[in-house]
Amino acid sequence: MVRVLSSIDKYGQVSQRQSSVKGTGSPESAVAANATPNPTAVEGDKIASIHGAMLNFYLLLRCQRLYEVDHPQRIASLGLAYDSVHSAVGRQKLELQAMRDGLASPALGDALLPDATGEMLALSSTLRQAGIRRISFLAKVRLQEVDILAELIKVSLMTMGQATTGQTSAKTSDSEAQGTRDVWWITSFAERDVEGILVNTQVDRKVDTLLTSLIATLVAYGGHSPRVDSENVVRLPGFDDLIATLKLLARITLPLEPSLELSPEAGVRAIREAMEEASHDTVRLLLSAISQYSPEEGELPQFYVKRLAESLIFEYLLAEFAAGSLTPLLVRATFDRLGEVLVAAGKFPGADPPGNQTPSPSMMRSSLAATWAAENYREKLVTRFWLELPPREKSLALRGPDLWSVPVLALRQTLGNLADAGADAPRREARHIVLNYARRLAHEDPRARQAVAAGLNEFWPIIESLWPNQLPEDLSRGALAALQIEREPQTAAALATFIESLSHIAVVRGDYAGFEATLLALEHPSGDFDHANLSALAKRLFAQDRLFLLVDAGLAHRALDPVLPRLLVRDPDKLLDRLTFLLGEDRGASLLPAMARLIRTIGVPVLTILETRLYEARPQRVTAAIKLLAAADPDRLLRGLARALPSWEWNMQDLAVSELSRPTTAPNAQTAAFVFASVLVNAHPLVVPMMIDQIGLSGESSAIPQLMEIASGEHTTLRDQFVRIKAIEALGRLRATESMQLLHLLAERRSGIAFAEPSGLRAAAHDALALIEDRASSASVRVTFDAPNTQTAVYAVPRRYMRVPLDAPLRAQVSAKSAEASAARVKIISLGGAYLESSKALSVGESVQLEVRSGLGKKIHCTAIVRNSAPGGNGVEFVHMNDEDRNKLRKLVLRKMPTPRV
Repeated sequence: MVRVLSSIDKYGQVSQRQSSVKGTGSPESAVAANATPNPTAVEGDKIASIHGAMLNFYLLLRCQRLYEVDHPQRIASLGLAYDSVHSAVGRQKLELQAMRDGLASPALGDALLPDATGEMLALSSTLRQAGIRRISFLAKVRLQEVDILAELIKVSLMTMGQATTGQTSAKTSDSEAQGTRDVWWITSFAERDVEGILVNTQVDRKVDTLLTSLIATLVAYGGHSPRVDSENVVRLPGFDDLIATLKLLARITLPLEPSLELSPEAGVRAIREAMEEASHDTVRLLLSAISQYSPEEGELPQFYVKRLAESLIFEYLLAEFAAGSLTPLLVRATFDRLGEVLVAAGKFPGADPPGNQTPSPSMMRSSLAATWAAENYREKLVTRFWLELPPREKSLALRGPDLWSVPVLALRQTLGNLADAGADAPRREARHIVLNYARRLAHEDPRARQAVAAGLNEFWPIIESLWPNQLPEDLSRGALAALQIEREPQTAAALATFIESLSHIAVVRGDYAGFEATLLALEHPSGDFDHANLSALAKRLFAQDRLFLLVDAGLAHRALDPVLPRLLVRDPDKLLDRLTFLLGEDRGASLLPAMARLIRTIGVPVLTILETRLYEARPQRVTAAIKLLAAADPDRLLRGLARALPSWEWNMQDLAVSELSRPTTAPNAQTAAFVFASVLVNAHPLVVPMMIDQIGLSGESSAIPQLMEIASGEHTTLRDQFVRIKAIEALGRLRATESMQLLHLLAERRSGIAFAEPSGLRAAAHDALALIEDRASSASVRVTFDAPNTQTAVYAVPRRYMRVPLDAPLRAQVSAKSAEASAARVKIISLGGAYLESSKALSVGESVQLEVRSGLGKKIHCTAIVRNSAPGGNGVEFVHMNDEDRNKLRKLVLRKMPTPRV
């Protein structure tokens, strides 16, 4: 004997174990028991399968309330629920009843499902609150249908309760509320094409009996009429005959409604009564239709009746359209009219509540009537009509003036098929259809204009594929003309969206002239019509994404399109914000020449804003303004330097001075030196040395008195020894003969037996005198100080001192604020800076402390600024060191420098 023990966990999974009872049976009996299915085991499997399916569906409903539609947890729960429901359905169906005590299944003899933890009771209560008394899952149920059911239950729980409360306050009976809910479920399923799930419908009725009775009655009433060849397509004589046939079909299907719960005998009587009231020709036509469109095996009566009605209508309308009796404008109206007929003929009185002596005046709808009452359902039928239309009739309609009445979905599918064909002829046909459709924007009927405006937005991906190079001007011109005179807000909004799409593709494809023409048309509308929102639309067209595309086009390595500056000048602030952002990227330095070209082409509007940004408090904007002005218009930067320099941090001052010292700004070198001299007192101590060097290199003789004052140490603020040395070097570069007496004094003056000035300063004075007096011994000094002003891709700042390559690199230690101290090797050195070979890259503009080991026990300490950074090392400029370190550096450079040729 074999006993099967089944246990159901909270996820609906079933685990089975077999245990043998001691002292039972022989091996032969055990084999027989294994060969014959145990009814108890089969029943346990069925219970476990149904229970697991409902438990997973309950978990799906919980996820539906807790998570968004696209949440991974909900998606996983949906898949699990569908798999378990589909497994429980098998090849037949799964029918459940929502009882007060839980869920019951006819497959289990109407017994309740096991519910140890209360989930089945909670699910039953949820279904009843949503208006579901009976639910059936058919074998053809789909994943999307389970998803739709869960969503509709959520909607029903939120809306049905309010509707029921309102009806109760109006003393509405429970039966009427129940009928309302049934109709809502039928309509909702019809709108969403749900055919694998039934709500509040019995699927185990003897449908064959009623269908057999229906056909037998039709034969009795119409069979003795002139014989109709069933192989020929049935042609209804006229529209009135079609209406009469649909009315009869709606009436004879009322007995098939599950909500009426009629016995087969009562159903047959109701069908015969409907036949007796109909004309003989109508009965014959319906019999012919049933003989042509017979029920399929296993097809439910509700679905068969719906399919039969659709077949009758489509057969008649397609024939009428082919004959020219039905125009495109009348297709939708005809479907609505036939729907009204079916809805009116499918009404029947609601059931009277128990104990009520007064009959209820409320009317209910059959499933066929409820389906046709849904506007979405009729819209789907209209779309299906156009899709099933023969190619010849469809082509004629789409080339005619009434194609705006074709549903957007049908037209989009037709255009998509033509566009994807690949051949020239179908794509040319699609282009003709689109242009013909767009011309309907000038239609006098506002419904036509609204339909076309909305449809063009739906067709946008197809329009892009049909015109891969440049869109026809007719599209933008027609849309702009229609927008300027349109008074309907919805149509105007759709046109604005379409114009935005046209503008975007124009920018993407480089049709800047077309984009500008659209902006001008919106800003200066022609005619008597003017909308205040047209200018707002023009501003919206200049959105951020399109601005980025325009800026990228303006910075491209090709000839600048003359339209681009006119477009970008419309919003110079956004342009400069974009350029500021790009300068902060790694490729910013390579884009600077193109930015300067663009700014110079646009001219004063952008340059003026850049000049005002020099005085802002945001460092990123100030830094970008300095770089852009130095590259595009150095004179403006020089004009703003006197006012802005005192408020800048030292790194911004350093950036401005180094940018203005580049050889690219050589024509402005003397002007820059003059400005440097005027603002020298307000500059940061780390920036002053480079400014003095630039004064000496530029030959600005007007600064000689100020330099002499600094060199003598009598200046009120600039008295640092390193600054004094820089001033002495500048006097030597300027060949300032008037400073010779001062330089002799500095080089030779003593205080007792010791020199009055430090050795480094005296050495600088001797070198300056050698240059001014042009001594024969000044060859090495000239080589050191008169290095050519050259630049390379890496070293953009001009050379102010001779660079000396070192055969044996010197060890050094670099300390930066952004990182710990690191070792480096000095490969090239000069009086102004060095090149450090290091694996660690430093940030350009960063201040570092440098210690160079120049010999046994000798170290040179200085403050340096990183001027460039490369994968192998960094170039630095010395901006401060004491007198002793300066003298060590001078001796090191002179010692390592090759002997000059005389």
